[in-house]
Amino acid sequence: MLLCSVVIALRCGNFLDQSFEVVTYFFNFAKYNHFTAMSKFIDALKKLRSYISPVYVTLVVAAFVLWYITKLGEVYTTDHEVVVVVDGEEIDVDCIIRGKGTNLIGYTLFSKQDVFEIPSTELTFDMESIAEDGTPMHHIATTSLQQAIAARMTGVEVISVGSIAPIRYALMCE
Repeated sequence: MLLCSVVIALRCGNFLDQSFEVVTYFFNFAKYNHFTAMSKFIDALKKLRSYISPVYVTLVVAAFVLWYITKLGEVYTTDHEVVVVVDGEEIDVDCIIRGKGTNLIGYTLFSKQDVFEIPSTELTFDMESIAEDGTPMHHIATTSLQQAIAARMTGVEVISVGSIAPIRYALMCE
């Protein structure tokens, strides 16, 4: 539809000459006095308006908005980084989440819910290792962390969780 509308617009009389004139004003804007250039730009827009109907432009914008809303209703998968606080220690976790486009935009752009506090009693641990300073470290099981994050994220499904750094055992014992 958009391609057809562009073809129709290109077939209208001197449309290319007028649009070339507008582009020329943009590139030569520094050469002209601001007031003179602005008045010439407004005159060019008035001439261009006589070739392109405002109704046509409004319908093209409305078609784009409706197409975008329709696409946001579909299911998408994306990467999302969250911060998990386990017993006072912050861990950055990369998650792959799936959901409707509107919900994903809410989480990726507008959400302040990217910090989740999860107590260590809610998690399971795979193995234990020793840090260089001799402190015992525990590795969080990715499945238990995935389930804990999924319980706190509504409207989206947590598909997987990336690798997690081990946490200090001393923090868990307090």
